[in-house]
Amino acid sequence: MTPPDLSVISPLIEKLQAIRGRRAILYASALIESSVPVLYECLRRGGRGDDLDLVLSTNGGTIVAARQVALLLREFAGHVTIVVPHRARSAGTLLCLSADELVLGPLAELGPVDSTMDSRGTPPPDAPQNISAQDILAFRELAQNWFGVDRPEDRLQVLALLATRFFPTSLSSFYRFDKLVREVAAELLTWQLPGQEHADLRDAIVEQLVSGYHTHDFALTRRDVRALGLRVIDATPQTEAASWAVVQAARHAVGVTDPGTGEELAAVIAASDFSAAEVLRRAHPPGPDIRWEIFD
Repeated sequence: MTPPDLSVISPLIEKLQAIRGRRAILYASALIESSVPVLYECLRRGGRGDDLDLVLSTNGGTIVAARQVALLLREFAGHVTIVVPHRARSAGTLLCLSADELVLGPLAELGPVDSTMDSRGTPPPDAPQNISAQDILAFRELAQNWFGVDRPEDRLQVLALLATRFFPTSLSSFYRFDKLVREVAAELLTWQLPGQEHADLRDAIVEQLVSGYHTHDFALTRRDVRALGLRVIDATPQTEAASWAVVQAARHAVGVTDPGTGEELAAVIAASDFSAAEVLRRAHPPGPDIRWEIFD
């Protein structure tokens, strides 16, 4: 497959590099394990350097992949800046915590990092497609604040009711995911806010991002992110225009279907000298066939 729109991205990245004076990489993909080797190949071809910009566009992914990407970037650059023209949600926000600094455009949008799990199979009509660990914790608060469930024996009944809706090991999985996201967030923040003098601030940021918002979809603007205590730099008009053009070019490429093969672009990783796309073939039995292709 030769995607017709992918070739326009590299010149736009070159323009951003000229403005910023450092190597730039576009990561417009979910943060998933299969994308990590592709990013590695992109970084390997560019070689190691002092400064690196990662232009990030993602709706999320897995905690493990976010940590892998953060650690991989540090293998190739001493100073990492993450540029967010529009959206870096969920696991994307987790990755942002590892940057030395964040360059955010006016439309930049981060989000909470509370751990979520997808529903298995077809959920009941009244059930959400995915559930956050914070949703489960809120059930106890709901019972207490709305219905006055205060006695210890009543709280045990609340736990028993939860156990009828969730298999006990599912509840323990939520607990472990919650602990994992807190540990990874605290680990990644040590790059942006190093030293014991920032320990209390790191703890406060993690707590707010994990449990401080009432919905996983809450949009954190660059003003919100700065108020949290993260190192935020407003994108200059030149950086804003150039990074926005890079992300928009990727969006125009994603979703393009090859009429001959029926293959569709699902994600893009690119640099000035590198381009790769996640290719989806929906008609492939018994389910969709997804793979990454590198275009030289």
